[in-house]
This record gives sequence, C-alpha cells and structure tokens, in this order.
Amino acid sequence: MQPKFTKLFWLLCAVAITPTFAEAGLKPISNQTEVVKQNQISGRVVDQDGNPVAGASISNLTNQKVVQSDEYGNFSIEGKEGDQIRVTYVGFESLVQTISKTSGNLFEMKSAENALEEITISIGYQKIRKSDLTGAIASVKADELNLTSPKLSQALVGKVAGVQVSQTSGAPYDGTKIRVRGVGSVNAGSDPLYVIDGYPAGNNLNINPNDIESIDVLKDAASAAIYGSRAAGGVVLITTKRGKQGKNNIDYEVLAGFGQLSKKVDLLNSEEFIDLLIDGRNNTYKDLVLGRGQTWTDNMRFDSNELRVSKVGNAGAITIPEEYYDFATGTPKKAKYDTDWQDELYRNAPFQRHNVSVSGGNENNRYFVSGSYQNQEGIMLATGQKVFNFRTNVDSKVTSWLNIGANVSFTYNDNNEVTTGRYDRSPSMAALIYLPTLPAYNEDGTYAKYLMAELGANNYGIQNPENPMAYVSEVKNNRKGKRGLYNAFADFKLMEGLNFKLNGGLSTYDEKYDYYRPTSISSGNYAPYSDQAKTAAYADALTKSSIDKLLEATLNYNKTFGEKHHIMGLLGYSAQQTDLDYVGVRARGFQNDAIDEITNKGADPSNFQLLADNTFKRRTTMMSYFGRVNYSYESKYFLSATYRRDASSRFGPNSKWADFPSFSAGWTISNEEFYDNWLGAGSTLKMRASWGQSGNNNIGDYRAITVYSNPGGVIIGNKVATAYWPDAMRDPNLSWETTSQSNVGLDIGLLRGRLNVMTNFYLSQSSNLLFNQPTTAVSGTTTILTNLPNSKVENKGFDVQLDAAIIRKENFDFGFSGNINVNRNKVLDLGGASTIMTNGAERSYLTHITQEGSPIGMFYGFKVAGIATEENYKTVAPSSASTTPLQPGDLYFEDVDGNGVVNDEDKRIIGNPHPDFTYGFALDARYKSFDIRTSFNGSQGNKVLDGYDYYLYNMEGSGNQYADVAQRYRSAQNPGNGKVYRAARGGTQSNSTRLSTFYLQDGSYLRMTNIILGYTLPSAVAQKWTLAGVRVYASVDNPFTLTKYKGYNPEPDYDQRGNLTPGVDYGLYPLVRTYNLGLKVTF
Repeated sequence: MQPKFTKLFWLLCAVAITPTFAEAGLKPISNQTEVVKQNQISGRVVDQDGNPVAGASISNLTNQKVVQSDEYGNFSIEGKEGDQIRVTYVGFESLVQTISKTSGNLFEMKSAENALEEITISIGYQKIRKSDLTGAIASVKADELNLTSPKLSQALVGKVAGVQVSQTSGAPYDGTKIRVRGVGSVNAGSDPLYVIDGYPAGNNLNINPNDIESIDVLKDAASAAIYGSRAAGGVVLITTKRGKQGKNNIDYEVLAGFGQLSKKVDLLNSEEFIDLLIDGRNNTYKDLVLGRGQTWTDNMRFDSNELRVSKVGNAGAITIPEEYYDFATGTPKKAKYDTDWQDELYRNAPFQRHNVSVSGGNENNRYFVSGSYQNQEGIMLATGQKVFNFRTNVDSKVTSWLNIGANVSFTYNDNNEVTTGRYDRSPSMAALIYLPTLPAYNEDGTYAKYLMAELGANNYGIQNPENPMAYVSEVKNNRKGKRGLYNAFADFKLMEGLNFKLNGGLSTYDEKYDYYRPTSISSGNYAPYSDQAKTAAYADALTKSSIDKLLEATLNYNKTFGEKHHIMGLLGYSAQQTDLDYVGVRARGFQNDAIDEITNKGADPSNFQLLADNTFKRRTTMMSYFGRVNYSYESKYFLSATYRRDASSRFGPNSKWADFPSFSAGWTISNEEFYDNWLGAGSTLKMRASWGQSGNNNIGDYRAITVYSNPGGVIIGNKVATAYWPDAMRDPNLSWETTSQSNVGLDIGLLRGRLNVMTNFYLSQSSNLLFNQPTTAVSGTTTILTNLPNSKVENKGFDVQLDAAIIRKENFDFGFSGNINVNRNKVLDLGGASTIMTNGAERSYLTHITQEGSPIGMFYGFKVAGIATEENYKTVAPSSASTTPLQPGDLYFEDVDGNGVVNDEDKRIIGNPHPDFTYGFALDARYKSFDIRTSFNGSQGNKVLDGYDYYLYNMEGSGNQYADVAQRYRSAQNPGNGKVYRAARGGTQSNSTRLSTFYLQDGSYLRMTNIILGYTLPSAVAQKWTLAGVRVYASVDNPFTLTKYKGYNPEPDYDQRGNLTPGVDYGLYPLVRTYNLGLKVTF
C-alpha cells in the first residue's frame, strides 16, 4: 500500500501546483480544453472580502431551477445568456444579476444591514451555515483572536464558551492547557484533537497566528463523533487562510517589544530572613531541651553552636552561622548583602516577529504563501525560542468537474529550555529560596557559586540549590525541531450535488535534543569540580523522528429539493499510520566541560548507555469508516445523524473496533408562521438537542501486547536452561474509553442580530475507564493497564456565549462579547477499584484522592483547626507524626474521629482544584480610524496546592520564605497576624511536610489577557503612497492579574500524575507580561 500511497500523494501535489503557473500567464492544458456544458451557467459566490460563500441558494428566475453553492462557492445551474439569476443567503442582501456569459460569473454578496451575522463553520469534512447547527460548536474568527500573542493557543484564551484555556507557563517554547467540558478520564489523556486544514495533527499548535482564518471547536459528542475514537476531549478545527478571487495582496507585518516578569513574589529581605533563622533555631533548641526533660532558661539563647550540639545534638536544626548571629549578645548581625534573586534571574526580554504573506487569485486559481520569523527571548536568563514558519496553499478549478488543491507548511524551532520542578533543577524555585544574604557575583564579576550549599555542607540545615543564574547559563538544554505538513486533494464533481474528494498527506517531525549538566556547578552539598560534581555531570542526546501518513476518501452530497428540502450527506474512509523512531543516549565520566555533548571525546566511552524509555521504534495505525446525513426543511426543522467505526492498533486483538454514533435535531422557532416577533422585531429563536458517543485512545503504544525480555539463563536442577519472561503484564482485551454526551441548546438573536446569545446544557458520562490497576507483586509487576468494568465519570454543566454590537454607527462602533462556563465533575463508579490516592509536587506524602462521589483529583489531607495557644496547647489532639510535643504557636489539626490523636485516619478531602466557573469577556470599540480591544478571562472557586510552600512557608529558615512569614507567631504577647505559625525546625517539621489546608491557596483570579490600540491610515492617504493599507498598533499581553494567590501564576499545571493531580504549582516558568508595537502594510 505504501508505494501506491506515495505515488498518489506526489501526483496530487504536482497537479495542484500547476495552477500557480497560470498566474504567470501559462494556462494548464485542462483549462485550454475545457468545454462548458450546453445550457449550463457556472459561477462563484463570494462575500465582500472575497471569501467563498458555501450553501448559498442560486435560483434561475427564468426556468425556476435551484441549486446551492459548494464549499468553494462554485455553482452550475441550467440556463442561458440573458437569464436572471438570484442568489440568497441568510445574513446577506439578496442579489439578482442578468447573465451575459455562461461561465466565469462572480456574485459578490453584501452583508444585510442589521441582519443576523451568518457565517459558515466547519463541522468536520464539511461546512454548514451557523444557523443550521444542531450541535454545540463554537467558532472564532481571526479578528477575534489575540494575534499579538506569540502562540496560537494563547490567542484563544477566554474566547470560547465551554473551553478552558489555561496559560500554565510563560516559557517561550511552552503552550497552554486546553480542556473542553472538563476531564473525563482518570488515566488516559484529556487533550482535544487538533485538525489543521482537514489533517488530524495531534497536539501541534506551533502555527503562525497570522495564518489563521478561523477556529471551530466541536464541544459536544454529537458534533465530535465524526472523529470517533480521538474525540472524547473535543475537537479543534483550525482553518488557515487561502487565496481569494480578485485580490492580489502582499502583506508585511512586524511586531516588536519586550517581555517582563508579570508578577514578583513577595519574599523576606536579608534582615527579616536572619531574624527568622535565629528565631527558628532558638525555638527548636528550646523544644529539644524541654523534650529531654531539661530546664530551659532564656540565657541559653547565648549558647555557642558547639555547646548546643553537645546538649541535644541535631546540629542542622539548632546551629546558626556566626556571620548572622552575635552569640555574646543574642542579637542578629547586619547582612553584607541584600540580594533580590528575582531581579537577578529575570530580565526584560526582547521579542520580534516578522510576517510576509502573498495571496491572490482569479476565478480558476487561488494561492496563499506566507513566511514568518519569530525570536522570543525568555525572561529567564539563557532561555528563548526562535521559530521559522512557512505555509503555502493553492486551489484550482481545473475543469467544471474537478477542483484540486495542496497545502504545505514547515516549521523550524530552536529552543533554549530550562527544567522545572524541585529547586535543584528549577532555577525559578531556586531564585525564591536562595538566601538574600548571599551575593550573586564574585568580585571579579563571575557567578558566586556553592555559597548556599556550603552552609548546608557545614551542618547549618540550609538547602543546597546552586546559584540560579549559574545554573541556567552553564547547563546546556537545547531542543531543535522540524515539522512538516504536506497534503493534497482532488475534488471530483460526479453529478449535480454529488462530489467525490480524495485527500492524502504526510506529517513529519524530527527533533534533536541535547542536555549537558556540567562539572562546573555544585552537586548537592559538594562543590563545583569536586569528584562528586564530576560524577553528577552527564550528557543526554535524544533524536526523535516521526512520520504520519493519511489517506481519506469522501463522498459528499448536497442537494435542495423544491426550495424546501435540503439534504447533505457524507460517506468516508480514512487510514492513518504513524511511525516513531526514537534514540536516547546518556554519557557520564566527564572530567571537565571542554566538550559539552556526547561525542567520542569528553566522556568515558564505558559510561555510555541507552535511555530505555527514549529508545524504540513503534508503528500505530488507525482505520475508519464514517458517514453523516443532515436534513433541513424550510430552514425550520433540522435533523442530523453521524456514524463512525474505528479500528486502532493500540488496543487488544479482541477490541480493536469500536462504533461511535450520534443524533441531533434543531428547530428554528422564529421561522414559524406563528412566531410574531415575540422577542422583538428581527429576533430569532432556535432550540437544539443532541446525543452522541466519542472515544479516547490517548494511551501509549503496544499497551495490549506482552513483550518478552531477551533470553536469559536459569538454573533448573543441575542444568542451565534458556528462558524467556515477560517484561510486564498486558491486557489483551484492552479496549476504548467511551464518552456519551447529551446536549440541549437555545440560541437567541435580538435587535436584528445585534445581540446574540447561545446557551448549552450538557451531561457527559465516560465509561470503560482506562486505569493502571495495581496487581499482586507475585506477577512480577505492580500494575496493569486495563479497563475498569462498569466504571463511569460524569461531567455536567452549561456554557453561555453572548455577543453584542451595542453601538454601530458610521464613525463609532462599540461591542461586547463574553462567555461563562460551569462544569461539575464526579466519579460515579470506579468499577470495583479501590480509592485512588496519588502524590503531587514530588512530595513523599499523598496529596490527591479520587473516589466515588467526588471529582477527580481532590486535595486530600488535614484540616487546620487553628494555632495552639498558651491556654489550649496541652489539651488539643496532638499529631502522631510530631517528633516533639506541641507548643504554643504550632498548627494543630481537626481530630475527625475524636480518638485524641491526629493521624492518617483524620485525613479527608480539604479542597477542590476544579473551579466553580470560568469566564471570559472582551470589549472593542472604533472611533473613525482608531480602534481598541481588550480581553479578559478568569476562574472562580478553585484551590491551588502551592508546592513552593514546602520550602517557602515552612518557618525553618532553611531557605528564604514568603514575606508574610515576618508576621508569624512569636509569643502570646506577639501572636503575629494569627495565620502564620511559629518558627521552628524540629517540633513543626511534621506540619510543613504533610498536606493541610494551610498549604492550599485560593486560585481564583481575573486577568486582563490583552489590550490593543490601533490606528488605520485612511485609504486615500495610503493610496498616495501606492499602498493598499497601513495599520499601526500597540499592545500589552497579561497587563495585570487580580488574585489572592501568593505564587507567580494561579493557573498552574505541574502535571506530575496527569489528571489525578490537578492544581499543583511547583517550580514552573513564571507568566510573562509583554509590551509590543506593530506595523502592518498591505501593498
């Protein structure tokens, strides 16, 4: 099959590119020999911008024949010269033209004043009018996106009802997290499927935002079922720009500016930190003395470090560096430095993007070519990304019965990255806990390294991160990637209203990743260039290569009967194959940093090893049959049904095939004769209902196939025999997760289309859940991926989208759009599995629980009852994990079972990481040639586990702390703000290492995501410069966020355990605020 497929693909590409020569005066042979059918009139319907209008009704007023335009706007109807042709389409003025030629007729439709804006949206393999929708589909046009954002996914933030787009990282190379109507799986991924110009392209969103024409999101299962097994998380259909008839444009756009840290975390300064350190060590010394039955006096605060250790041991908990403490007087010393490590690590980072596009076309041939270069330096030193994008497409009407086209896109990225997580690999966390008393640079200007770790090495109980600037500057972390997408299609008109389309394509990705941890940075408590630092040094080299092949054939039917009955039909076949080839190698044995990569020099060859998890070859395939039927009567009653049958190589031999049906209906009440403008003149009212099933195959490859190890020797009796054994247990009956979803919608249009409201109420249930089920160790493995029988997760809620043109005048426009989304998640049945407990943020204790009757991934731990006082500290229930008795100023927890001791039996659900609701809104205005647009989004009611608290809120003095630690409990006479417990390293150690409500923060926020102010040069002035248009603008992304959250970003996604550990912030790259100036010139 592969050779035939390749030949077909390149044949289609060659044919599709032929029309570009026509622009240079060379006509394809097919155009020279085309013969127009006798008694046929052909033409094309476009809007004022030259975009094709699909589904327009074309009537020959002379012979009463009626047809509809196809998805390219083309039509052919019986008639002759002199006939009158009328074209109608909802939202546009009716157009009547007298035919003077039988071919090449162009009908340019104008929007009807005060009419409901009517757009054509993608529904998967076909397009229909928005007014004909029966499912829940949200559509966003290019002019509604935040196109100054460096990433397409960021441009979507807050724009789509029912879709939560979270800015989880400010790294130039990271994207966003997108969830459509909640999380429906405990183990498999919940990402939506992305389809770019008809090509299912995984989660690749590395697209130039300027190339986007529109984005349509299939939210309900009835709409998404046409994509079957990959659509449980929703489907995002991305349509890129194409050439337009009658327009030949050259656009150049430049955007330049800089990014900065959007928020600084408030921390202790040097004086406050030293006070905390002394307070904590003296309190711990007192706790340990009393714990040994000895007598404590305040004069013991003057005891030297040696005397303290001789009395109670525990040097790391009670000793104080002499440069911070005058033991003779018991007073703090003034620090030599007061370093703000955030100011040192983060910078104003330049940004630039250049975009050039050329487009145009005539009746038969259209083309679009664009190229862009983007250089975004990260706000963190030594990080950044360079991206080159190229995209081109051509469309050609070869004959009256054949349309062909091709799409080619290529992206190259060069990333300088940084790791995240714990402080020893996350510079962002290291900058927060690094002591402000230490310098950033040596006197010679080099980075001052090993200063904090040296304190730890000398038993002062200090954490041991390396200077964060040295880490990001000296650790090599580079990723280069090349991604290509090539596809071509041929659309054959078999008869009036019946088309056959063949689509073939390739998607390729090649990546080279290099990582080197040098000998020049410390390793824990060991100095740079020490033997231990050399042992810790290593280099990773990973190469990844993937090629995806797609072949699709569809039969499309589109016909109107008697001007009342409209039928659209679709039959299709799809085959997709993905080949992966990964190789990962690690080298150790570096004695210096002269060669910072894997070669035959530098590292000792005996220390080379393959990285098993990154070295493999895999092939996955999917085969599908699908169909859809849409019927409408007088644009009042609508019915739709889809069916897809998928087979995937990822599942067991007995479960490869699955069926995904859907049904939906709609009723436009306002088109009924009895509707008497109930909601005002020009109002519209429509009801929708749908039900459908979709699947989830977001699991690894070969999870249903047992793989045996290499043969090995085993002793049987007195002989050595060869044996094979399985590496892991696999379930041969591994099958699909299935999501069934019901949706009811109501669409309202008021004030002649100036105010539109779209509402959806939904109930979704995911069953046959995929889960790594624990199994007995006797089997040789701890878990097995299987389907939990009778398991079920429910998501229910509603979303509302509102769009309003509040003022629409010649010189002044003002509009508003907004959405709100409410989703409730619940585990109905775990299929006999026990409650699932997981840990996030690399902590040693459990942080999340998933159990029946509750949402997935709830926070789990102790509820703080208060801060112990002089009056109650001897009577409240003590913690069983405490190493010293409870003291005034310590946290104490609720004794839920009332047994007098707080232990694991007193843990319970203490917080919800899922919001009560999310929302977004935008305001836009225009006065003459000036325009302004602002966008906002927010979340309400969710909790965040601040993983930094393990270090920044532990009151130990082992690293720097949040600023409000200065308001801690000190004594009964000085209780602080009543919220922060006392400083100590011994007695409250159990409090700071066990999850409680003290470490959960309110993650609610309101963020202005973008504001842009622009000026468009009047056409008359631009034309004097022989230009078609000039626009200048200024923008700010993420100008402010209103939140109570102490950390960098209330939208975290550390994602250590996937869906099971949501809402964790831990060592992530902070969010960025950017300021940009832009210029767009059209020639």
